[in-house]
Amino acid sequence: MDINNSLNQYGRIFIIPIDHPIKNDTPKLISLGKQNFINLVDNLNHDGYIFHSREYLINPIKTKKDFFLTVGELPDNYLCPLNELEKFPNIKNVTIFFETENEFDQKPYDFYKKYVRELKKRNYFVMAMAYPKIKNDTNYQHVIDIINQLNCDAIKTDYYSQLTNLNLYKLRLFIAGGEYISNDKDFKTFVKNVEKLKIASCSFGRNIFETEDYQQRINFVLKSLRK
Repeated sequence: MDINNSLNQYGRIFIIPIDHPIKNDTPKLISLGKQNFINLVDNLNHDGYIFHSREYLINPIKTKKDFFLTVGELPDNYLCPLNELEKFPNIKNVTIFFETENEFDQKPYDFYKKYVRELKKRNYFVMAMAYPKIKNDTNYQHVIDIINQLNCDAIKTDYYSQLTNLNLYKLRLFIAGGEYISNDKDFKTFVKNVEKLKIASCSFGRNIFETEDYQQRINFVLKSLRK
């Protein structure tokens, strides 16, 4: 099932991001390699992945599942050329990344507005992976406002207990896993906190591919989301 249909059916889904350059990621993924990790978890009961266009367009990862492709990053000023993206008709979902300095920072909007407009014209489902540098209601709301103004479909951000008290408009919400949590009890506490947001999907990378038991953690997340 594709990601958009999964969202419509379940409301809350679980995707695994593998979109950072492997040299910057955790030791286990470096030793496994991304394709080998996909081979291990592709038949497990999760809803898909996030890959990066810098790598994927050169050497597409093989998977049975649907996925997002990261096509924009700020402050790197990276935008994937649309003519290159369109060579892969199987790609239906894309992500962009940015951080905001403060509640007055409009650089992300200015950088992405034309690009996201073109993505939406081509009917891509667009998720913004976006984070305020300082966590508070005002700065999170500013991030959400920018994403809404860009006409994105979803936001992925870090866990913040007050998120669902803010105006999310009609954006789908994904919570990032953050740094690796080695202790399973602490990981389960984190997942339960995300569950309390009631509408949040999950996007955990390190907390899946760096653990010894991928299947146990994947199953726990899905059990929490789909009660």
